[in-house]
Amino acid sequence: MPDPAASPDPFASPDPFASPDPFASSDPFASADPFASVGAAALLAHWGLPAPDAVHHPGEGTNNSLAVVEVAGGSYVLRGYQNAAIARVVAEHRFLAALAAVGLPFAVPSPLPTPDGRTCVPTPNGPAALFHYLPGRPPGRDAGALVVAGRMLGDLDRALAALPNAVSPYDWRHPLSEVHPAVADLAELAAALATALPTTAGEDPGWLPAAAERADAAYFRLWETLPVQIVHGDFALSNTLVHDDGSPSAVLDFEVAGLGLRVTDLVVAVSLCTDGWWTPGGAAAADLLCRAYAERVTLTRAEWAAFPDLLRIRALESLVWRCGRWRLGQASLDEVRDRFETARRIERWLDTHGPTLVDDLLHR
Repeated sequence: MPDPAASPDPFASPDPFASPDPFASSDPFASADPFASVGAAALLAHWGLPAPDAVHHPGEGTNNSLAVVEVAGGSYVLRGYQNAAIARVVAEHRFLAALAAVGLPFAVPSPLPTPDGRTCVPTPNGPAALFHYLPGRPPGRDAGALVVAGRMLGDLDRALAALPNAVSPYDWRHPLSEVHPAVADLAELAAALATALPTTAGEDPGWLPAAAERADAAYFRLWETLPVQIVHGDFALSNTLVHDDGSPSAVLDFEVAGLGLRVTDLVVAVSLCTDGWWTPGGAAAADLLCRAYAERVTLTRAEWAAFPDLLRIRALESLVWRCGRWRLGQASLDEVRDRFETARRIERWLDTHGPTLVDDLLHR
């Protein structure tokens, strides 16, 4: 059933804290490293902590920067947000507090307040926040890890379903032209990509606008018929932690959490945690993840049937998002090329195998 609490306008954001551009930092052309001009010691001072004894950079994600700091006998994580204004980060933190209160069999990040009650502080390169360090390690990509991941996502989605829409940091019900503020015109983007990637995007410059138009039409139709709730939106194995025995420890990185179709969390997970059905040898892992998720959440027949459309939409969203970051100097052209080629490969595979995929999913 569609969510009766949803806004009458399917494209209206319910976020009362959003700025006119909910993803815009104070400087959209800021350095990719939000700690570049503000040292860890200066940031920690906002939380009344002394200078760190040690600072470790565990490896950058593709959207934000992290630093693990050892200070005063404790371990913390400093997170720099490259894609969000302070109002958007504050809304995310309020949502995380509500999620933590629901009760989960694993941890989620919990931002620490400053002495004056703030959960994030401004820097010249975007907001920064401080979290307790959560124990655990990233999982592998073996069958056992995929089963654990599928069950974790199912448990998470069940908890998210218990939250009211009002605590959602964002509403993702909008066309592809609103995925990233630096990409408002997909026809213009297609022309730019044809020039920048002549052997990739230049072969068929009309593909992207046409594919986006088809995807938007499908997405708007699905909004009217499929279950809606808050979703994580970026469930990758790298956004989870497990204990040494492989049991769940934490789910991380809720930056793109928001109101969405329930089934999109599983669609995203298949795309990020496995090589997908469209890659030779990838079907077994994708099937295993879906079965593990289904142990926790019972999707409707309509949700399973929507997989081909949603896989196309997910690939296009990833491409448009990466193009926006590329335009702001936050991503490489190689990253854009990879997303473009993946979107084309998924579309070609689905053109042939989409009906068979739906039949397999419905009769698993």
